[in-house]
Amino acid sequence: MSTDPFTVADAFNAAIKARSEAALSAVYADDAVIWNNVTQADMTKAENVAVLGSVFRIASELEYVEVRRHLIDDGFVQMHKLVGTFNDGVTMPDLHACLVVKTRGDQIIRIDEYFDLSVYGPVFERISALQ
Repeated sequence: MSTDPFTVADAFNAAIKARSEAALSAVYADDAVIWNNVTQADMTKAENVAVLGSVFRIASELEYVEVRRHLIDDGFVQMHKLVGTFNDGVTMPDLHACLVVKTRGDQIIRIDEYFDLSVYGPVFERISALQ
């Protein structure tokens, strides 16, 4: 089954906005690989859902804004700004990112993510406090 990659992108973005691990897990293929420039390591679907689940637990709102997308072979490139609010009402730092996403049918099979970690320190401090 072939699905428009932008439909997959919409489902991914909706999962982030809903802060839903279940919806995020549904949009990832079981063999999905997620890589980012910070760790330079591949993550499995389960590992990435867990990392984003930690972000979901410290945030009352999350959303990609200023979204720009381009179709590529077997997927899309998305540039965006992630904005949000911590559970205590404090505004999260804006995170500008670029995702190179490969899709298969209606699921994501690979993400290569690029962002500047230095602006996201307050988020990681709050995630560390969860543990």
